[in-house]
Amino acid sequence: MPSGRTRSFEIVFLPDTDATPIPLESVGDADQATMAFHAQVQRLRREGTPGELVIMNRHGNQGSHEGSAVLRQPLR
Repeated sequence: MPSGRTRSFEIVFLPDTDATPIPLESVGDADQATMAFHAQVQRLRREGTPGELVIMNRHGNQGSHEGSAVLRQPLR
């Protein structure tokens, strides 16, 4: 990446309950994030797990749980 900033994407599951968000996967680029997100949506739907799946863009905040949501998918 030309800017020199580390960018990573994390696939995070937000349960319907007030439980803590659950990080499922962390990847290095948007293409990998999209593929991982799709695979996790399919898996969670098969399991009938309610909640929301989110791709978070971490912008180099290593170890931080902050970032911006790039894509959200409700799972019901």
